[in-house]
Amino acid sequence: MKNIYEDTLQFRGSWRDYQDRVLQNSQKYLADGKLHIVAAPGSGKTTLGIELLRRLGEPCLILSPSITIRQQWLERIMEGFLLPGREPEELLSNDLRHMKCITAITYQALYSAMKHYQGQLSDGDDESEEDERESEAVDFRDFDIFDAVKAAGIKTICLDEAHHLRSEWWKALETFMKELKGMTVIALTATPPYDSTPGQWKRYIDLCGPIDEEIFTPELVREGSLCPHEDYIYFNWPSREELAEIEAYQKKEREIWEKLLTGSRFTEMIATHRGLRNPEEYSEKFLDDPKYFSALLIFCQAQDIPFPSYLRELIGTEGKLPKLTPEWLDALLQGFLYDDAQSYEVTEGEREELLKELKEAGCVYRKKVSLTHRDAMQKLLVKSRGKMESIRRIVEAEHQSLGEELRLLILCDYIKKDKLPLVGTDQTLAAEIGAVPIFEYLRREAGEGIRLGCLSGSVILVPVDTKEKLEILLQEKGCQGTLSPVRDTGYGQLKVKGKNTHVVAVITELFRQGQINTLVGTKSLLGEGWDAPCINSLILATYVGSFMLSNQMRGRTIRTDRDHPEKTGNIWHLACIFPQKSGKTKHPDLSGDYEMLKRRFESFLGVSWKDNVIESGMERLAIPEFDTKEKMEKVNQMMLRRAADRDGLRARWQESLREIHGGMEVQQVEAVPREEEKTGFLFFNALWYEIFSVVLAVMAGMGRMFVEAAYGTRSALAAALGLLMLAACVLVARYGIRLARFSTPERRMRRLSQAVADALAETGELEDPQHCRAQVESVEGMLIGTWLKGGTMRDKTTFAACMEEIWGVIDNPRYLLMREKRRGRGEEYYSVPEIFGRQKERALVFEKHMRRVLGRYRVVYTRTPEGRKILLRARTRSFVNKNQSALQGRKVAKGKYE
Repeated sequence: MKNIYEDTLQFRGSWRDYQDRVLQNSQKYLADGKLHIVAAPGSGKTTLGIELLRRLGEPCLILSPSITIRQQWLERIMEGFLLPGREPEELLSNDLRHMKCITAITYQALYSAMKHYQGQLSDGDDESEEDERESEAVDFRDFDIFDAVKAAGIKTICLDEAHHLRSEWWKALETFMKELKGMTVIALTATPPYDSTPGQWKRYIDLCGPIDEEIFTPELVREGSLCPHEDYIYFNWPSREELAEIEAYQKKEREIWEKLLTGSRFTEMIATHRGLRNPEEYSEKFLDDPKYFSALLIFCQAQDIPFPSYLRELIGTEGKLPKLTPEWLDALLQGFLYDDAQSYEVTEGEREELLKELKEAGCVYRKKVSLTHRDAMQKLLVKSRGKMESIRRIVEAEHQSLGEELRLLILCDYIKKDKLPLVGTDQTLAAEIGAVPIFEYLRREAGEGIRLGCLSGSVILVPVDTKEKLEILLQEKGCQGTLSPVRDTGYGQLKVKGKNTHVVAVITELFRQGQINTLVGTKSLLGEGWDAPCINSLILATYVGSFMLSNQMRGRTIRTDRDHPEKTGNIWHLACIFPQKSGKTKHPDLSGDYEMLKRRFESFLGVSWKDNVIESGMERLAIPEFDTKEKMEKVNQMMLRRAADRDGLRARWQESLREIHGGMEVQQVEAVPREEEKTGFLFFNALWYEIFSVVLAVMAGMGRMFVEAAYGTRSALAAALGLLMLAACVLVARYGIRLARFSTPERRMRRLSQAVADALAETGELEDPQHCRAQVESVEGMLIGTWLKGGTMRDKTTFAACMEEIWGVIDNPRYLLMREKRRGRGEEYYSVPEIFGRQKERALVFEKHMRRVLGRYRVVYTRTPEGRKILLRARTRSFVNKNQSALQGRKVAKGKYE
């Protein structure tokens, strides 16, 4: 069949090695009619997708998440593929009603066509401001999409980031694909839904096909497609006003705490719980919320309220329960006021009186109790005023380091258009995080040489002296605009008649030329789909949005720049923290938005500051612990010094990449927290191993002596004793071998990890089982982590999820793996991972492989009365004793044969 693009499209660049690899293998991948590629932001997956469409040579439909990205596909075809003399209008379309050889639409347009919708389609998520959104009018009232697709001869469908859709769009896409038989599917994504449920993953794979090729950030840096880059964190302490608010929260907390614990009335009310008098009756109910049950008993212990020994036995603890803390009291109050109110013999008036006091103290929000005001404090610190000063310091430091080469982007969530009248005035500027306030703060406070710009859907501010160049660029795009000076600031507000995409392109070109060196914008406009390779520094002043979006925004900075081949990228994250160290706790509690940052860093791969390794996770930054403002400032200065050493950054990437031999793959490693390692385990196992060796040697010697005596004296007794000793040696050796297998955490984890991998293979959950094996890494006998070697990224993620469930805090699994209490050994429990717990047959496969390495364990179905009691013991022990800590997941780039 003739290729319809033969005389119209031809790639005008040169392919990178990884792109060439995909193209060479494309026919093999397309054997099932589907080609599924995972490629990091900045890898050129759009260009790769166009080439695949060109090679297939048939009319195609490209589906994208937004209007911006839809247009990017069409622009990339015109810039990189369309042969001279060919008119784009003859080949390209973005309208379902007038399809051409290549038609690019949005998933929303597809959904609207199938629903026969008439109205406006707009970009942006629910958090976007209205004037940020690109929109267009559609009318599908009398339109049959299936007839139109057949009439256009569409044979290929390209799905760009198919899984990042609203549920109704996803359903429409599934229906559409089922109706169209015999279509070739090309699926491209930067962030596949590895963390979805098995059911959701199956839906995704059924639509897109199994992942054929994965291209990771480190490989792209090695190939030269992405520049060396690093993430930095700039911390700020709460402002004086914020500290006052925090102090007020803490004062209220202390007052409530004192009132509840020193007065007798609350204690008397808690003592009326019916479960304290009829524990057998309530054991089933306690199962539904073991944390609350634990909190009730911990409070009873603290306040000397007697409770039956049955409950202590049920909770599975020996000796005293943990001390009462505000967190445990929160859980108790939640049950008393809302979740378990009917179990207390108190009047409604008494309960309402306490509820009123807690509400007045700000300890109840939307029927959720929090004496610590943790949620309120987090919201306060996430939007901290001090972040403005952090931004200024970063901007000045980056300008000092790069000078005229600086191209810094500051991304935030909102425009804050209402602050526009304050620009150029002496009025006090409230330090709110938004495009306009950040622009004005930097205009007032930043040093010389900082040329600012503000680019959002409705507010555009640029230096007045760019007027002539601005007019030329607008004219080239067919736009008209007026630049009105804003007071005596040297900046003007630009008003343009034309499409948002054209305006963005014009301001981006001013930015590239250096007419603007510090651009403030919003993530909705400059996040996903926007391309500006000149950016060499990024400040993420955002506090809402998904990981996918933050990953896309980060991708803006790490692209290579053909005008500056030596480019490196700095990505700055802001964190307002309030370290609190209570009692004898080892580490300070970094409240604020630190936890959100930790989650972000779980998927960002970068060079470690500890070793020559490329890995994810915040630990790779090697941030010293701090619990004072002075120590925090030292950390910030360290970050600024690191960021200024861009030559050192490039050298560190080169050194780390040299450590990776041969082909590269990314492993999902599950690591044991260092503080959870019990060195005593090593000592006692080594001690027992030595004792076993001595006992075995003595018994073997005695056996030999008795046998020799029997041979010489013909004594039946000596012969019997000799044989008995030799039999005992065999028995001891059997247990000795078992002890040897588990004599170190590394050996125990290796056998358990391989058993999990074998169980996954037997149940058909591994896509490439023949190449999978469990690996464990340790240094000086201390376990570092476990991962699955070989297989697909989905295999690695499935294995990692199983390990996390097995070692994590027990919640509510359908099956438990249990070792019953025996002499000298307590009960021990593990969750059976959800992937095995869906069916009894699968759970028994898991049991078989676990018994092979752990011994006499059995699976228990937790949905029976007896099973629920066992689950209660397991859950409460897990909650109270904290004896099971979830592994810490991280991704590590390794050589395929390491």
